[in-house]
Amino acid sequence: MRFSLPAPGPSIELTGLRDIIRRGGRREFLSTQRLDFELLYLIEGGSTVHDVDFVSHQLGPGDALWVRPGQVHRWGDISTLTGRIALFPSHAIPPDVQEALVELGYAGSTSRFTAWTAPMLERAGVTAAWRALHAGDAPGDHRAVRSLLREVALSAVLLRLATSSSDHSQTPSGATDDREGIYAAFVAEVEAHHRDFHRVSDYARRLGWSAKTLGRATALHGVTPKQVIDDRLVLEARRLLVHTTQPIAQVGVHLGFDDPSNFSSFFQIRTGLSPGNVRADA
Repeated sequence: MRFSLPAPGPSIELTGLRDIIRRGGRREFLSTQRLDFELLYLIEGGSTVHDVDFVSHQLGPGDALWVRPGQVHRWGDISTLTGRIALFPSHAIPPDVQEALVELGYAGSTSRFTAWTAPMLERAGVTAAWRALHAGDAPGDHRAVRSLLREVALSAVLLRLATSSSDHSQTPSGATDDREGIYAAFVAEVEAHHRDFHRVSDYARRLGWSAKTLGRATALHGVTPKQVIDDRLVLEARRLLVHTTQPIAQVGVHLGFDDPSNFSSFFQIRTGLSPGNVRADA
């Protein structure tokens, strides 16, 4: 699936699901994709199962799904789908909004949530914000004004989505808030540097916290710091194995392993499958 910025005009494309299906052709929606832009849609009619990073999401009327750059995804049945979709580059999200999204668990190609049900969207005010985003440009709006209006409306949608799936509003104490902030910073650092650093001590040093501090923060989410690092490496390995034809040894090199056998052993221990099996089953 391809996206080119509309020119001249805002860098946020708003259109219908049927429109992109006609534009790309049905064959475009049959294979696994890895986008370099953001894709967000809300279903008005029909239903489908949409796979994102190897997790299947059952979607129906009123539900929404957000695919981030770098994530591997596959469309399900699109024959009956209707609704609206937003396509936009990540830089269309203002820096302060991006910072807030990182704090809420949306760093780079990682997302705390990917899909939302209609009741979740209604409770968080997302449905109303989505309608405002797609309300259309007012006659006579200057191009710069149209762009800014879309940016503001999209920011409202994304922040409401992120807060609807966040536990921040339920945190019982300031200490918990601190640990959530540490956890978010750690996940963002792993997202940015998982190819470069594989040890907890490396991240602790980079972030200026002890390994024990990181452990207390990740414990809130039922994992250890090492699990966070390893899970991100496994995810990226699966993405590359499924979506590219890179030799398995090269996938390991890409992820910072100095020996192909070390990568294969790491992957099999953590998934129960060999890299070759994952590729063969794709």
